[in-house]
Amino acid sequence: MFADRVFFVFAFAVIYLTPHQPLAAAESPVVGQLVDAVNLVGAEDIYLDGDYAYIPCRQGQRLTICSIKDPAHPRVVSSFSHSLLGAASGFDRNGNTIYVTSMNTSQLLVLDATDKTSLRLLGSVAIGGKGRLYKLAYRNGYCFIPNADLRKLFVVDVRNPQDPKVVGSATVTTGADEPFSVLLRGDFALVGTIRGTQSRLAVIDISNPAQPRLTTQVFGPEIGHVSGQVVDELYYSVNWDKNAFLIFDVADAGNPKLYAKLVDKQLGAPNRCVVAGDRAYLPMVDGNGIAVVDISDPEKPQFLTSVRDNVLMQRTYGAAVRDHLLYVASRDGSSLVIIDRNKIEKK
Repeated sequence: MFADRVFFVFAFAVIYLTPHQPLAAAESPVVGQLVDAVNLVGAEDIYLDGDYAYIPCRQGQRLTICSIKDPAHPRVVSSFSHSLLGAASGFDRNGNTIYVTSMNTSQLLVLDATDKTSLRLLGSVAIGGKGRLYKLAYRNGYCFIPNADLRKLFVVDVRNPQDPKVVGSATVTTGADEPFSVLLRGDFALVGTIRGTQSRLAVIDISNPAQPRLTTQVFGPEIGHVSGQVVDELYYSVNWDKNAFLIFDVADAGNPKLYAKLVDKQLGAPNRCVVAGDRAYLPMVDGNGIAVVDISDPEKPQFLTSVRDNVLMQRTYGAAVRDHLLYVASRDGSSLVIIDRNKIEKK
């Protein structure tokens, strides 16, 4: 038993900056870590709000709130589960009102997070009646939710949180690909699709939320998934099944253009993207960690390095940045890991 415990501690102490260069624990960039096989199992994403991190957990079928006030000692504050929630996947918020979608119940749930220790269900609505719901985006009283099986973007009026109502929908694709991500920009929703023989970035006009309509589509051999973050007029995103880092020019959101791309197996099947300064951080589904991309010249993004741990960050799915800290949620690691990003790169 003692030998098993020694190995367990060692496994959590080793961080990799490259596939072949392990660092000793003393050099580790990890500031703090939390492993919870109940409340963090199947972590899907991570969203920061003040002293708190919201972590929807797909396999765990819950939404967990962690305190990150002390980054060295993150802790679970509460975890919400409900028969309507199921596999939590999409998340957004408006103040203390939380919106979360479920993959296997086709539901949007509206929660009150005024008391972080005890989330309260306000209302719910079925999105299309059936189908997997991946991500969502909220703006000005409406939630925009792709339904993968129905291949549509649905619009939900949530101005009355106790009685959310579906008010409109638009077909995203008639192909075999499925809508996955959604990002709002101006009068448009940019929807990335996955799977199928050809994926795309679809542009939906949402100037009238009750009457969304498909206006254009962007195709390319590496385009798909398209999950990430807009900084200024550039949309930094990824496509995990192509090992692709994609940058779109969204100055004209109704007509996005592929601006630059990086295709590299070292990205480890990236599934999300967050940006801070001249760095992009990509959670790696296959790489068990975070890939770091240099975007100091956005026209020529370059892979720099990666920080990895095959136990603590097994199948990373979520990342968020605040100041010098990088917050990482790992699905199979059932973990929240906080990293000093200034210590990731070799100096």
